[in-house]
Amino acid sequence: MDVIKTSLIFAIAITLYYLLLQWPVNTIEEPYIEEIANQSMDLNDSEQLLSETLAPLSSSSKIEPVAKIDESSYFEIQNDDLSLLIDSRTGRFFASQLKNISETKGSEEGFMVLGRTYNADSGGENIYFANSGFYTRTQGYLDPDFSKISELNSSEGTMTYLLEGSGNGMTFSRRIEVQKSGYAIDVEDKVSSSLDEDIVITPYVVIERDASTVEESGLMYTYLGPVFSSSKDTYEKYDFDDIKEASYQNKSSGGWVALIQHYFLSAWVPDQANEYLYQGRYGENSGRYSLGYTSKDLIVSYGGSISAKNTLYVGPKLPKQLAEIEENLDLTVDYGFLWWLGKPMYWLLDLGHDIFKNWGLAIIFLTVVLKLATWPLSAKAYVSMGKMRELAPKMQLLQEKHGENKQAMSQELMEMYKKEGVNPLGGCLPMLAQMPFFLAFYWVLLETVELRHSPFFLWIDDLSAMDPYFVLPILNGAGMYLSQKLTPTPPNADPMQAQMMKFFPLIFAVIFAWFPSGLVLYWLVNMLIQIFQQWWYSRKAKAS
Repeated sequence: MDVIKTSLIFAIAITLYYLLLQWPVNTIEEPYIEEIANQSMDLNDSEQLLSETLAPLSSSSKIEPVAKIDESSYFEIQNDDLSLLIDSRTGRFFASQLKNISETKGSEEGFMVLGRTYNADSGGENIYFANSGFYTRTQGYLDPDFSKISELNSSEGTMTYLLEGSGNGMTFSRRIEVQKSGYAIDVEDKVSSSLDEDIVITPYVVIERDASTVEESGLMYTYLGPVFSSSKDTYEKYDFDDIKEASYQNKSSGGWVALIQHYFLSAWVPDQANEYLYQGRYGENSGRYSLGYTSKDLIVSYGGSISAKNTLYVGPKLPKQLAEIEENLDLTVDYGFLWWLGKPMYWLLDLGHDIFKNWGLAIIFLTVVLKLATWPLSAKAYVSMGKMRELAPKMQLLQEKHGENKQAMSQELMEMYKKEGVNPLGGCLPMLAQMPFFLAFYWVLLETVELRHSPFFLWIDDLSAMDPYFVLPILNGAGMYLSQKLTPTPPNADPMQAQMMKFFPLIFAVIFAWFPSGLVLYWLVNMLIQIFQQWWYSRKAKAS
């Protein structure tokens, strides 16, 4: 029976270890931002080194403070869900607002993914933007200098905009298609030349951001950083520390690049039929990270033009929308190594919400379905526990008979177990079987943006935040204590381990006090069903 206790303690320790793996380590300082990073991305038949220094941007590309944004210097593209601001000179998507997702609970301010925010710790600004366009070795990044925007004839449910500009003997246009709702836009950049000489032009896209952390509540710590998808690896995390240590480079057909954070992401997705060079770099001077891709160099002659099409996604991690854009883009909804459990659990959670129109009830629905699915395994375990309880008087007699002779006691116990058809390890199976589901649901909860700011009932007004009055954690501790009382303890159990187990309800109550209330609700409902199972099979054992 010592094996049971040891296995249970080990399983719980492993669970806590994986939860602690979510704790972020941010060793990068947040510098004051003064100029755009002078990083470039090139893809030639003869691949260039990332360390090669290329032409910098002009000194006029300084970023103005947030309070000084001039409304005449940008254009706005929006639909029912998303508003994007485009810098007229550089073409950057420099700010985004999610209209139907609030910044904080109860706030009317929409959540910003891209944008500039003041950082009180560094005394500067956090910068986060996306861009697409063209680059040359002689002129560097080509500023489109968009001077006007017009809305073209649009099909039902789709809006099409055209931005136009010119400069340095070239004409630029950007065609943007956006659905009436959603967070993806199709971007087609085009450049035409009126110069007498041939120009080698490289189409590119980029996402640029500093390493400032994202504010989170409770034990809700998730990955913040770049993700690349290629023909070699459909989902490759290469975090800020990795890029700072060694720049990222990978040539691939198709793929995509994204910068993910808790609940939200930005991503560029190219035409999957072509080849691209994916890169990630750190700007020493700016303190910011650039990630993106380039396609092969193209030559533009007088009167000629080239274009490049890409899809930009800026919004929440919604698996259905992401999968519609590109097959593997929904992998950015990261369920960890238990993704094979996480995906069906999210599907059940979403189904529960469709039925009950409440995410708290959806969590209860998911818990009940999972307990029904694992009921046969639990039934065997609780039948074994019921038999163990019935054998308690006989085990007590054996203890009195053998006294301190534990070896003889254990040998005779095993013979009795075999004779009575009892599995001594069966009692711990329900708890062990729950651990993968608990971990999987933890990651599902972290990644399900729909739970953010979603109320349940009464005092639980945000399932992604801690229980403000610690009611659910206390109920969990009480439920765990009652479950322990219903679990028979053999007479040869180690006294030290038995004492440790008595403190587990209190320890878990304290830990759960920092967990999101949605996760604690899942565990509480799970515990209540488990107590019912223990009572039911204990009752049946007595009746037989």
